[in-house]
Amino acid sequence: MMIADAGHRLIQAALHDAPPGSGLWVASGETTGLPTLMSWFWQTPDALLQSPWQKRHDLAVAWLPASLPARQALHVLSALRDLHARQLLAFVPLTAYDWHEDTLLGLGLQRQARFEHEEQIYEAWSFDIRTYKAVPDWLNPRFWANPENWGKYRW
Repeated sequence: MMIADAGHRLIQAALHDAPPGSGLWVASGETTGLPTLMSWFWQTPDALLQSPWQKRHDLAVAWLPASLPARQALHVLSALRDLHARQLLAFVPLTAYDWHEDTLLGLGLQRQARFEHEEQIYEAWSFDIRTYKAVPDWLNPRFWANPENWGKYRW
């Protein structure tokens, strides 16, 4: 399978901030045209869910097939987000699943783009653990009972 031009550009943008490392490609078939900045591992969605966790990658790219059941697709996305990668880029077929936007927002994903590939409309969604949640202002020693003891004792 060849990556659509828009998908290739999104992967390049995701790699812009990430150091070269390992990437995980999750799709029903292998692909050509992945950026060579990192070493890529390939798995099918079924194999990803059935095999035990082995390694956390710097980037996971999931190209979800329209034939994948919606519940299993959600399981793949949450497993990639929680276990397999620090950064996730998922290409979701728009009409294949009966999901509302809230479903993917509930997973902490952000919509990045919408494009057409082989007469199917896809949406690109991303997740980055480094930018998922900003550190709140109250989480510092200034607001604690004894700020002078911050970092000195285990309470």
